[in-house]
Amino acid sequence: MSRRKHHADGTFQKLPFEVLSIEALNRVLVMRSEYELEFQAYQGRLAQNELEKKSLISAISSAMQQRNDADSKYQQLHDQLRPLKVSVIGKWLFSEPTVPFWGNHYRPEAQPLFDKLKCFWDRLKELEDLRFSLQQNLQNMETKREYEPKREATLRYQSQNFVFDIGAIDPERIERVIEKKENKAALDRERERNKHERVQTKLGQTKAKAAAYENKQRELAKSVRTPKALRRQLNDNPNCPYCNLVLSTEDAHADHIHPVVKGGLSTTGNMVFVCQSCNVAKGTRTLRAFLKKMGYAEAEVYERLERMGKDV
Repeated sequence: MSRRKHHADGTFQKLPFEVLSIEALNRVLVMRSEYELEFQAYQGRLAQNELEKKSLISAISSAMQQRNDADSKYQQLHDQLRPLKVSVIGKWLFSEPTVPFWGNHYRPEAQPLFDKLKCFWDRLKELEDLRFSLQQNLQNMETKREYEPKREATLRYQSQNFVFDIGAIDPERIERVIEKKENKAALDRERERNKHERVQTKLGQTKAKAAAYENKQRELAKSVRTPKALRRQLNDNPNCPYCNLVLSTEDAHADHIHPVVKGGLSTTGNMVFVCQSCNVAKGTRTLRAFLKKMGYAEAEVYERLERMGKDV
């Protein structure tokens, strides 16, 4: 298993862009794009948290201001109640009707003030609860931590793990390297295609020359393959020089001992009349390959051909 490649001081590696393949560079671009999206989301969360904090601070300030205003009005109502308060002695001496409120007695006309005081008291309690809740939320926001996306990235390439800082990668530089590599690959393909076309052209020319040579030799063979030449061979050797069976004028075929397709010439030294079976079986094979295939005695065949003055 390959080891993760860090420098000795624990810092990240620099990726060898020029060495990496186009596929590997594209993987790095994808990782860089994913990191960028994560980082943007992280920054968005930070900005949103700041907005929420400011909103909470503003709401707390507003709640405290409303509480101070309500408390001021509450104190004013208390001040209005003082002249309407009835002492215990006065209540006993004069038997005046009173209204109890928070352990004291007040004249009946104080009742509307009592109702207002109760409303303001409830409002003060409501605003205090709101302020406490908002401060709790603000405290939670301040202790909340957003984690920045991990900058460490790993690229496995040719059995090696390269550990690098994805946040420090320049996408434009990678794109330039990819473009350079793609242009070079396209140029190499063009050169290979041109080379292949030149080879094919040369091969075509060679085949054309070979075909022209073969046609020429076969045309020349007509001047060698004559009834007179056949009668002369039959007079000297009435048997097929290959299989040594009786050869007739009806069965005789003119054969190139060294095939035309292999450079054989249409000369009297390279042409001999053989039986149809041997001619068909030999085809474009060399004489040695044909004799080996048929199991004929090579020495005897060569001897017969040499007696006939053939090139073997």
